[in-house]
Amino acid sequence: MVLRHFRQQQSGHVIFLSMIMVLVSLGFTLGYLQFVMGQRFIHLRHVATTQANLNAISGLGKFGNPFLLSQYFNADTTLSGEQLPAMRGYNDSINCRFIPMGPGYEPQLESDALGVASFNGFNGEPIEVTKKVRVRYNADTFAKYMYFTNTESPAPPWAGAYVSFGSGERLEGIVYSNDDITMSAFGCPQFVEGPNEQMSEVYTAGNFIMNSCSDGIFTGIHKDSADVIDWPPFTGHDRVRDAATHYYTADDLLLGDGNPDPDMLLMTEIEFHPGGFYVRQWPYSLPPYQTLGQLHPDYQTDYVEPYQQYYPWVYAHDFSTGGWGSFGTNQNNPHDWSHYDYPHYPRPANDDLYRYEDVIASQAVIWVQGGQVRVFGEVRGKFTVATSAPTAYRTRRNHDIIAYQKNNIWITGDLRYEDSYNNGMVRDGSSNRLGLLSAANIIVANTRDNGARNSQWGADVVINAAMIAMDEAFQIQYWQNTTNEFNFLNGGDIKGDGQGQGYYGATMDDFRGTVNIWGSVIQSKRGYLKRNNPGPYTRTIGYNKNYNYDYNLREYPPPAWPENRNSDGSRNLTVAAFGEYTEE
Repeated sequence: MVLRHFRQQQSGHVIFLSMIMVLVSLGFTLGYLQFVMGQRFIHLRHVATTQANLNAISGLGKFGNPFLLSQYFNADTTLSGEQLPAMRGYNDSINCRFIPMGPGYEPQLESDALGVASFNGFNGEPIEVTKKVRVRYNADTFAKYMYFTNTESPAPPWAGAYVSFGSGERLEGIVYSNDDITMSAFGCPQFVEGPNEQMSEVYTAGNFIMNSCSDGIFTGIHKDSADVIDWPPFTGHDRVRDAATHYYTADDLLLGDGNPDPDMLLMTEIEFHPGGFYVRQWPYSLPPYQTLGQLHPDYQTDYVEPYQQYYPWVYAHDFSTGGWGSFGTNQNNPHDWSHYDYPHYPRPANDDLYRYEDVIASQAVIWVQGGQVRVFGEVRGKFTVATSAPTAYRTRRNHDIIAYQKNNIWITGDLRYEDSYNNGMVRDGSSNRLGLLSAANIIVANTRDNGARNSQWGADVVINAAMIAMDEAFQIQYWQNTTNEFNFLNGGDIKGDGQGQGYYGATMDDFRGTVNIWGSVIQSKRGYLKRNNPGPYTRTIGYNKNYNYDYNLREYPPPAWPENRNSDGSRNLTVAAFGEYTEE
């Protein structure tokens, strides 16, 4: 009886345990099914989110980016979306806009897109998912190039057929030409890697004329038949003028028709210092004059009538009284080229004889209207200096004759950033920027500080700047040299050309050291930095080159620096930021 009772109890427990096991199994099954359905929901949502994201990106690619790249985009714009069935959704809208980046800086271009996709929920109802994507661009400026020329023909005076890249030249960064790039037959250049293995890039819209050089001179990309870059950058030049925070006039003393007094030009000197910059202006006059000075006897007859260009007077003008006085004289120069006799003369010692201003600033766009500029000093901050188109003035010899003064920028001494190394090398991450934008030339002047008279008082020049010479070139002042052979007019060929007095006397050679650049060189033509043998010169005049790119310029150019555009007017853009975003 006891045993039967035990078995009856055991049988009841088994049924109970079986029911528990069934319930537990059912719970696991339902939980698993719920888990699977949840995972399926998450998966479908993830797929739809990816589709929405791709719809937004596709919309940017199809509508936003081409619109921003075009030359017609000049205002904030919203574009309607389009069905994109391959992504099982559509793009709802594209918004394109300008993003101001502060005074003097090119606005960034930005577009965003809203992508839409959907999936079915548990009950079969559609659930919509949206995703927003935004891309922001910087317009490329000419500061992206270490070296750019529109044409490889040389700037005058005594211009040959072309200028080649030759032995001893080492260039880094991006080198670009709208013309053929020719290598010298007397030695090959090197296009080298920059810091941190930055690969060099060399582009020509024409062809590479290699002569005896091999492709081994290139350590990175080299490509011919590249796109032509629009030149000159007139739009960028105008934008710099419009963005000017400091505007100086150098054409105040152009008196105009009917005035018996002669027109006078103003020289503007900008000396940078760690707190900002000094500005000084004083008057001068250009030839031709009424009386004839001494020309080389072999060319007296040829040049008397057409030019009559003689000792140019440098005048002192008392701005407090309006009085005038003779300040100095120099020698003759041909009428149709830039003439620069005045680095030899100091500015007037009396403060009343020139305009003076001490500007305290860490950022400025400086525009000089109607005159030439001299620059030197130590830069701390972000600055752009620009000159205007050539200045028309009445000649002193005959007021009815209108001549034109090219408004060059003259580098009369070292121009370096405050935090640069002793040799002029720019520190990685430096916040200092300087842009020199000349409507004519940028010229390394033949001054004592720059190694004049065969480096008698020192040698070498340091330049920390991005530079654009819109009309001609970045070059040196190699007329008024001190060599015995090439400081005069030489028949149809102009070598030293006799423009102005050789005021440092005579030497056999006129080697002035090395031009050390950490920055960017942009020019219309190729300027000479040295004339030497082999070539038409038996004496050395000028400098060796040490050109280096300032990689800080790639992301942060000088204020208001001109952007580069393709020949069809379209922009070249670099992605500054890209990603998903949510609006708060």
